[in-house]
Amino acid sequence: MSNFRFEAWPTEFRSINQYFGANPQNYAQFGLPGHEGIDIMAPSNSKVFAVAPGKIKWIWNNPQGHNYGNHVRIEHIDGYETIYAHLQEIFVEKGQHVEAGSLLGLADNTGNSFGSHLHITLKHRGETQGNWPSNIIDPTPFLLPLLGVQKPAGPYTDSWAYGDGLFIIDDLAQVNTGGINLRETPSVHGRLIDIVPGGTVLIITGPKRGKYYPVKVPTAALSHSEPAPPATEPQPPIGSNKETVDGWGFANYLHRSGDKATVGQYGINLRINPQRSAQNIGLVKGGSTIDILGNQQGEYWPVRVHISQFSGPINIPDAPDITPSPIPDQPDANTILAWAWSNNLSIEDDEAISGRFGTSLRATPSRSGTRIGTLIEGARAKVAGKTRGEYTPLYAAKGNVSELVSPLPTVEQPEALAASEPQPAPLPIHDTTPGWAFSSGIVVSGETAVVEPYGLNLRDAPRRNGQNIGYVPGNVRIIVTGAPQGEYTPVRVDDDILQAPLGTDPTPPTTTTPGVNPDPEPLGRAEIGLHASADPDIHDDEVQEFQEARPGMIKVLTFHNPHGLRKLIDQHPDAKWVVRAFLDFGGRHISPRQFLHDTKNDMQRTLNLLQGKDVVIELHNEPNLKQEGLFSSWGDGASFARWWLELLQLYKQELPGYRFIYPGLSPGGTVANLKQDHIQFIEASRAAVEAADGLGVHIYWSNVYPMQRGLDVLDDYIARFRYKPIYVTEASNNKSGTAVYIKGRQYIEFWQELQTRPTVQGVTYFIASASNPAFKEEIWVGRGIGKIVGRR
Repeated sequence: MSNFRFEAWPTEFRSINQYFGANPQNYAQFGLPGHEGIDIMAPSNSKVFAVAPGKIKWIWNNPQGHNYGNHVRIEHIDGYETIYAHLQEIFVEKGQHVEAGSLLGLADNTGNSFGSHLHITLKHRGETQGNWPSNIIDPTPFLLPLLGVQKPAGPYTDSWAYGDGLFIIDDLAQVNTGGINLRETPSVHGRLIDIVPGGTVLIITGPKRGKYYPVKVPTAALSHSEPAPPATEPQPPIGSNKETVDGWGFANYLHRSGDKATVGQYGINLRINPQRSAQNIGLVKGGSTIDILGNQQGEYWPVRVHISQFSGPINIPDAPDITPSPIPDQPDANTILAWAWSNNLSIEDDEAISGRFGTSLRATPSRSGTRIGTLIEGARAKVAGKTRGEYTPLYAAKGNVSELVSPLPTVEQPEALAASEPQPAPLPIHDTTPGWAFSSGIVVSGETAVVEPYGLNLRDAPRRNGQNIGYVPGNVRIIVTGAPQGEYTPVRVDDDILQAPLGTDPTPPTTTTPGVNPDPEPLGRAEIGLHASADPDIHDDEVQEFQEARPGMIKVLTFHNPHGLRKLIDQHPDAKWVVRAFLDFGGRHISPRQFLHDTKNDMQRTLNLLQGKDVVIELHNEPNLKQEGLFSSWGDGASFARWWLELLQLYKQELPGYRFIYPGLSPGGTVANLKQDHIQFIEASRAAVEAADGLGVHIYWSNVYPMQRGLDVLDDYIARFRYKPIYVTEASNNKSGTAVYIKGRQYIEFWQELQTRPTVQGVTYFIASASNPAFKEEIWVGRGIGKIVGRR
């Protein structure tokens, strides 16, 4: 078996624009069954790198005379060869040896190319895949590990995942953007275990049953399930004072059991006094078993640590004294004392509310503690004492506990709360900051790791939607504090290295391209979303419909009432937004300056509500229709392009820094005096599309015009504008004759189809609600479509 692999991503942007084998209709003229490589995002003049060590076999340094334009070919071990096409400039010479990550040249669109990008082809001497000629093979499996698509570490939760919400790669699957529902059985009615974040990699364990795959999910990726106990190794015996060090350990990172405690996977800074600002003795390794010497003082336990359990240098001071604390009273006969996982509780003063799906209750503050039962979702309980590690002691009414065991085990007693102590305790100030690093973004060597060149987002939990603590620049060394869980490794980062999360610091890091998220995008990254009401008001029943649908993208109109819009924003804090500049033309001649004048106040009001969100602005709507300005404000696509380019310039002056997309056209052919053919119109207005930050597209189908025809329309747009980001800002089955539950399933199927079209950013289905009877077959509210889509 060959040791050849891709060791470095070939551009500065980890985003695929076109997959291997895609669009066969475009490549038949070259005798190919489809796209014979992978196209990767690479703007003009951006850098192109070698994916693996090798020798430069061939250079073509003439932008004409070859479909690849300027290109480089590299010979690798075991007969592999890579080709880097459409370059602007080449920096290497024939016969030169290169390493993985060596700079080869700059990207462009020379040769047979539409827009700047890198095309990479992989060949393997003597191998034939399908009917591909010239030893061409699929490079996808070689690129996927660099995108984080590799087998995650355990422990795992066995469950069932909705197939249309997954991007399947052999025996692995990656969750599409927006996440999926994880269920206990292969049915939409199966008990909901959790929502798995988009991008998470799962292991497929068997054949598909109905719509579901049996999978193993990294338990660490689940928000509402307790993590498995950390793996611990046998610890050395506690010896004399020469072999041990006494100090104070932060209680929230210790898992106590009797007079022993296990250090959390973050590790702890041992301090000379029970204060956050006290001198740091040294870093104690995650997973270490240490002695508890007495009662807790403030946020710290007095502890004894063996010198072999430290990572790095030790500065040994004198040991502190110990002050005992009182023990709380026992509960009454109808109440039980138990320990609950703090992350699934909402705590205010001395009251705790159980989170989503309920909270496991245990006899000790440990993930391996004896299970007592489940505090049901929404149940209230009294905080019984101080938190210990990841657990909070509670007095819970027996009636609020399901699956209560009998007889009850002995429960470890908590320490009493001080009258003025807040709950839960805040995180400490660290000399190094603990967190979780994406495992594929670091190279581990012993107890340290080097961050890959793109840098990484340090997260507070081992899952893709964990809170972003900060940005760690590329090529720096960090401390590894334990074994991987799922797709993440527990680490500590020097505070002098850690930067603010990208997008929040006014001075972006200089070690990466500003604004580039170091997290690789999921392969299935098209969002599923919904278009808000066709009327100004967004009512509560519509807000509920959005909640049930779990949209990742929402389209609103500038005339929408701020009150309803605020509810949607609060309910979907991570959604992406399309804001359409709405104006009723009413047969009038509207100049670009009048359009700006009549829409800018509503636009500014809407954008003020969406500050800090991911927003694109759709300037106008279906301009190939008479009612939207055709024949009154422009006569055809070419005159519309001039009108729209002037409007774009005015809006960019009014709203600098925002992205603007060309508006979706009404699909279909010409209707005399009403509509112009969408292909004819968009080709005539190509200059406007090229100037835009993206392209809006409208797609419709019905029982007499199948979805595949709509997808063909979409594919035609993609072929015409290869690397332009596309937003399907309206789509629906817009006719009668199809049952509502089938329409709901079609919306999931259409979304799944978008995942194989990487330039498509997402879809906002038309429409949540409307008073106009012409839209009655498309509205969601009151028809249950949101629930159907939300089950994915």
